[in-house]
Amino acid sequence: MSTFRLLTVSACTSLCLWASVATAQQPQALASPPLPPPQLPPSPLAPPPAPTPPRGPSDLELRAIGQSPVSIQMADGALLSCQIMTSDPTTLVLRLSSTGQIISVPRAQVLQITVQQQYAPPPADAEPVMPLSTTRKRHFGMALSIVPGLALDLDVGMFRAFANLGIVLPLATSGEFLPISMGAGVGIPLSKSRPTLKLDVMGYVTILVDAKDHSYSYGGSNYKLDPVVNNVSAGVGLGLHYTWQNGLTLGGMVPILGYAAYLNDFVGTDSTASIGQRSALFYLASAASLPLFYLGYRF
Repeated sequence: MSTFRLLTVSACTSLCLWASVATAQQPQALASPPLPPPQLPPSPLAPPPAPTPPRGPSDLELRAIGQSPVSIQMADGALLSCQIMTSDPTTLVLRLSSTGQIISVPRAQVLQITVQQQYAPPPADAEPVMPLSTTRKRHFGMALSIVPGLALDLDVGMFRAFANLGIVLPLATSGEFLPISMGAGVGIPLSKSRPTLKLDVMGYVTILVDAKDHSYSYGGSNYKLDPVVNNVSAGVGLGLHYTWQNGLTLGGMVPILGYAAYLNDFVGTDSTASIGQRSALFYLASAASLPLFYLGYRF
């Protein structure tokens, strides 16, 4: 009985061991598949990324500049003096100031834009104009002339006039001879930058007066002193004068051509005076009475 029980226990133990070994040797493919992960609800679509703004000047800056002259610094080191004609998000259309050429440049390559003052260069042959800082118009002048004398002159536009009283002969003759000259003509401006520098073309008359001419009275016994005109000459002269902003005036005049029309006591009678004598007396009278050089002030 004990032998049968022992066999039964041995058989059961063997079966259990055989079942354990068989279970361990089954292939992995026969194992149950893993469970799938739980499905998540679909998420909403994410918004697209914002576009990258273009490099270079913004649209607001370009509208503020308009078509004013500008200087553009490019990324490659070039410096362009130009006007911005139009633009799009990637390109600027420029007009070069030096040549007027129309070019296009990448907007992203612009580093800096500087607005320039509008300036139109003068023509190559134009003389620069330097206006006087004062608007005061000076017309009437007083001056001391050489040969020493007192001169008065008028300068209005292109009209010129003068009068001069010489003082050399009055001093040398104790006031007996008085040389006087007066004339009128045109003053031609010589420079746009210096409008008060003028060439004077003048017609003038000189008069030599004998202030102490001795003559008998009608009674035949008494002397009297009567002023008598001894010489009247007429001619043409050229002058040059300049007036500074402060009123200082510097100028001069020389006789060019003339004629002594009235001689009186110089050569006896007018009918005996030759052309040479009349011309010589014209220049002598001009030297004594004309403002050959003068320095004065214009009001």
